[in-house]
Amino acid sequence: MKITQFGLRYSPNLGDGVIAECVAHGVRTRKPGVDLTHVDLSGRGDFGAVTVRNREMLLAILDRLPLWLRQRLTLWKLGKLMDRLEADWRAAAQCDLAVIGGGQILSDANLNFPIKVGQAARLLREAATPTAIYAVGVSKNWTPKGQALFARLLETDLRMVGPRDAHSLTAWTDQTEGGPTPEVLLDPGLLAAECYGPAKAVSGRIGLCVTDFNLLGHHADGSVAGGAVGPVEFYVGIAEALITKGFDVCLFTNGAAEDRALRARVAAALGQRDGVLVPEDPVRPDDLVSQIGACEAVVAHRLHACIVAYSYGRAIVGLGWDRKLQSFFETVDLAAGFTAAPEITGTDVARLVDTALARGVDASKRAQILDRAWAGIDRLLDCATPPTEG
Repeated sequence: MKITQFGLRYSPNLGDGVIAECVAHGVRTRKPGVDLTHVDLSGRGDFGAVTVRNREMLLAILDRLPLWLRQRLTLWKLGKLMDRLEADWRAAAQCDLAVIGGGQILSDANLNFPIKVGQAARLLREAATPTAIYAVGVSKNWTPKGQALFARLLETDLRMVGPRDAHSLTAWTDQTEGGPTPEVLLDPGLLAAECYGPAKAVSGRIGLCVTDFNLLGHHADGSVAGGAVGPVEFYVGIAEALITKGFDVCLFTNGAAEDRALRARVAAALGQRDGVLVPEDPVRPDDLVSQIGACEAVVAHRLHACIVAYSYGRAIVGLGWDRKLQSFFETVDLAAGFTAAPEITGTDVARLVDTALARGVDASKRAQILDRAWAGIDRLLDCATPPTEG
């Protein structure tokens, strides 16, 4: 059986790489010997590959332009990329099952994902390839042009629509007509502990995931927790409050260049004080997972920092900016550990960490969640057409 996953395998946000590797782990565990190929929707061929230079500056410029001009510029820029990738994607579409997902790829920020997903869908339709939308995040932000491009998915041999949470399911049904009845299939990143193996938490170590607020703001559908002050002041405040309580704070990122730059500023502001750990920047998904697994608790705006930590049974505190993070905390019955308050302080976050550690992660609930993640893998494989024999 040959399966092709269209996703963000080599994204600088290594959480997307965790998704891809967990999909591969799940599929190969259930179907040993399966031939699984990854297609990166942004055209990257490896970790660290750069397809857009000066991304933060370009996004800031785009955000100041009117919608029609932003879309026209994106169509021009990405059109050339799609032309260059078409032959490879056409070959990859010749498979027994194409997987669209996971990640927040059904989102329309200046037509970025609509163009990429629309191209994949067109090629899958031409190849008559069985297709499954699996564990995707769906944003309720589609423009008419974006909606038309995403609608190409409905023209494929679409076997399944599996948004990863209830909010995404509603966003899908509100913006599409026809196709299979959507069903929630949990994020495969929940399989991280089984995919990457055991990790020992260091007593008293709290992971603080540093994330660029401008990057969050570009994709946000809500307020950014801590956004009432600058990001450096916010993260420094959290670290100082946790250190005062006797914790060690591990400053880490999910890998994006903008996040790494902000972490350097936060680390410089904290100075050479006891209780601050600054590990090397993760290069591959397993580096990120290793850093998270070594913590007793994780505080993060990034969804997959929280998902990986939960997979390992670590306490988590979620800092809001997008509905997907809140949806995850609601799914695992840890909504009390989530905040989207722009005015929240470092002291407030440290209290949430105390509460999360005291509460812990309910082992029975976690087992149920992981079972549902495996059930999603099984549901995905049910969509495959076995290769013709003889």
